[in-house]
Amino acid sequence: MSKYIAALPLSRVERIAIVVTRGTKTLAQVAAEARSAHPDCEVYVLNGGVYYGAKAVMHLRSDGYTYAEDPYSYWGYAWDVGPDIAMGLVPCGKANYINCVELIRQGTPNPKPRYNPDMGGTRGRTAIGIRNDSLVLYVSGDGTCDARTPEDLRDELAELGCESALMLDGGVSSQCDFNGAKIYSGRKVHNYIVVYVRRESGDKKEDKPVSKTVCLDPGHGVESPGKCSPDKSYYEHEFALDMARRIQAHLERCGVRVVLTRTDEHCPTGKADTNDLLKRVAISDAAGADLFVSIHSNASGNEWSNASGLMIYTSAGPETASRNVAAKAVLSRMTAAGVELRGSPLVHDIELVVTRKTAAPAMLIEYGFHTSRMEVERLKKSSYRAKLAEATAKGVCDFLGVAWEPEAAAGTTDTGAADWAATAWEKAKSKCVLDGTRPTDPVTRQELAVVLDRLNLI
Repeated sequence: MSKYIAALPLSRVERIAIVVTRGTKTLAQVAAEARSAHPDCEVYVLNGGVYYGAKAVMHLRSDGYTYAEDPYSYWGYAWDVGPDIAMGLVPCGKANYINCVELIRQGTPNPKPRYNPDMGGTRGRTAIGIRNDSLVLYVSGDGTCDARTPEDLRDELAELGCESALMLDGGVSSQCDFNGAKIYSGRKVHNYIVVYVRRESGDKKEDKPVSKTVCLDPGHGVESPGKCSPDKSYYEHEFALDMARRIQAHLERCGVRVVLTRTDEHCPTGKADTNDLLKRVAISDAAGADLFVSIHSNASGNEWSNASGLMIYTSAGPETASRNVAAKAVLSRMTAAGVELRGSPLVHDIELVVTRKTAAPAMLIEYGFHTSRMEVERLKKSSYRAKLAEATAKGVCDFLGVAWEPEAAAGTTDTGAADWAATAWEKAKSKCVLDGTRPTDPVTRQELAVVLDRLNLI
């Protein structure tokens, strides 16, 4: 991956250090030393301020020692320990401060960022910012599709909700190790920013006891363009809704309340746009969901490719956050079921609206690539979808602390549906209106409520 964005709760930031090596150490060396000194913390490292040779330029102070100063004051970040980081004029009396190119201040994007010509153009970028009560770290590689102009970077950070942001050194200096997620560069830079995050459990919202409510979000809709296999034999919106119904049947059998963001082929708002995504978030929040699961299949371009494997996106670290605990529970069940996983199956991406804005812990599952000839054939098979749905539901139950209730074996109470009902019975099973068991048993009142809900009659 050529871009990583981390959003770290300031309540869990133990310390922010500016490590000055004057170009004598690699990022890998700095990260290793930080982890060795603080094994109780997650460590996030990125390149820091602008330098020339072995000297820093612009304002820079670390642990009370001033490494670079300027006759003028500029906007930058200053702090004593770390959780107190804030944007203000530097130099100042804080133990640490750094400035470079001001992108956003007090919620207002800088209409004309000031920087030297050699910092312009399209290149890899590094930035830090503050969003709500989180520290945002941003690094993209040089010479990739994620290279940015300073103005592009400003706009992207503003879209992510940053109330303030500072661009740091970039280009071939852009590099990071975000708790194991890395962008490499051979350049040894003058200074690095190291953030130490406590490993204990996350914020109170994510640690609240679960109430056994799950929002399933069948991704896209018939209005979403281009979401199909190259031969148009497979459509993502159909797969997502079918998978949601299958997962729903498993979860409801186990006593979990399930809410869907869409129940037909259309996007919730009838349009494939940002408002549609926000509507999905609103449905989850209104239901008081304790877990949000968005269901998708992946693509690598618009033509056939060799990319394959299931992967899960969450908004950000730390790994102890509920969203990541839930994702890893599902991945564990997928592994047990023999489902092929992508090389690094758990990816953090703060740009995904539905996983970033939901109140509940959230994940987005890409069940495979519909641009892979081999994988799309699997995704079209009912038996493979059944395996994926069961593994997903088991992982969700593991996270919620809900006991798994196995499906009753077909034919345990009778020999099957009567001839006169056989066609309707098969339709009900295929559309997940009924779970396919006990065809001649009486229906309980709660089972009737579930059937009516699946038919959108209540």
